[in-house]
Amino acid sequence: MTLSNLLSSLEQKLSPGAEILIDSSSAKFKAVLQRWSDIDVKVPGAILRPTTKSDTVNIIKAAHEYGIPFVPASGGHSPWSTIDSSGFILDLGLCKSITVEAETESVRVTGAVLIKELTTALPSTNTSLVATGNGNTVGVIPFCLGGGISTLTGMIGFGCDQILSADIVLADGTLVHTSADQEPDLLWAVKGAGQFFGVVVELRLKTYPLSVFGSRQGTHWVGNLVYPLDFAEEVCKVLERVMVTKEHNTAGIVMVMAPPPAFQPMIAVSPHFIGDPALAPLAFQSLLDLKPLMYNTSTPIYPNLSDHLDFACAKGDYKRFSLAGLPSFNAQNFMKVIELYKDLLATCPDAGATGYAFEWHTGVNKLPVADSAFGNEDSMLWLNTFSWYHSAENHDLVLDFENRAIAAMRVGIEESEFVDYANCNRIDPIERRYRGKERLERLRMLKKKWDPNGVFTKQLL
Repeated sequence: MTLSNLLSSLEQKLSPGAEILIDSSSAKFKAVLQRWSDIDVKVPGAILRPTTKSDTVNIIKAAHEYGIPFVPASGGHSPWSTIDSSGFILDLGLCKSITVEAETESVRVTGAVLIKELTTALPSTNTSLVATGNGNTVGVIPFCLGGGISTLTGMIGFGCDQILSADIVLADGTLVHTSADQEPDLLWAVKGAGQFFGVVVELRLKTYPLSVFGSRQGTHWVGNLVYPLDFAEEVCKVLERVMVTKEHNTAGIVMVMAPPPAFQPMIAVSPHFIGDPALAPLAFQSLLDLKPLMYNTSTPIYPNLSDHLDFACAKGDYKRFSLAGLPSFNAQNFMKVIELYKDLLATCPDAGATGYAFEWHTGVNKLPVADSAFGNEDSMLWLNTFSWYHSAENHDLVLDFENRAIAAMRVGIEESEFVDYANCNRIDPIERRYRGKERLERLRMLKKKWDPNGVFTKQLL
């Protein structure tokens, strides 16, 4: 059976607002197909855009009946949301809703709701927030499924820890509701590995009052400090202490980058202080003592927390984002990363928009033990490699530098302790993403139960 047979069978089954796009030369097809990165981009045989859960169920049932492969898309940031003409993209961009449930301190998120859409909607309806990441155009559901790192991770945990229930469409089109009381094993798998079990069309997430940031309005103190590269070693030595100080709730990132117009490498530090902003300068006094070239502060409101990164959310071009968890911040290892970055710019000027960074999340109180497939709840330190280049021919070179940077930061760490972030990696050993023999065995058992034919990738089989 062919894709055209599948599409014909769906014409009378989908709701009036649903879309079936088949003309790859049309402006609409091209616009919907756009992704955050053009790496390995393919042109599908069709793009199907449901508007309801029922539409999604009918589409997946038809794909099962006709044996047609597909990939889901909920924002276009995933490097795996692409497929060739043999299959179709299940684009959830028309199927989205946000329902706040104040009485249960939760919010139901359906379809391809983006982070900016959720962070804007919550304070306007219920003065509440959820754990959301730093990319406004990232889909909330996939963000949570693979872990979900946010500014508040050190205080409230990861995005997957906030999942209270989920609606998931299995490979045969069956819609399953999972919660602590209904199919709890599947909920456990969804919290960290849901992308490998079906299409999650709805999550119910725990909400928190805006005041968790330290003010009724949900604002908190953010610093921006820039240093010449000659100060890199001193900055890193100070950060070794800052990142392990648990006197306050803090988070932050240190990055080596080469911003316009000079395009000269420099060190930027952006610390976050979650609490009384009057205490923030003293908490980061050691960074101020190094006399940065530039220093300013802001107190962004929750919906605008990630607006400064909108430039990095632009669609198109060639971009990669990888995360490696580390047990500690080693200043000397990060100095090696900085040297690699300098070599990258000298070797490949096309990758000038690239930045290598290290982020931390420090909470005063120890988080409760989380019961989820994610398994990396103790990883509060992460190396970020954000690669951005314009010519496809430079892909292998840029990737090599990225891998070398991660390897440099891992010097002195046993391979058994390596941590890869599930939302960024499906190539390296799966033991680095889902740590522990018992966790992997449980995931593999559940994969055989819920997706035995590997429709949602062969991972875990």
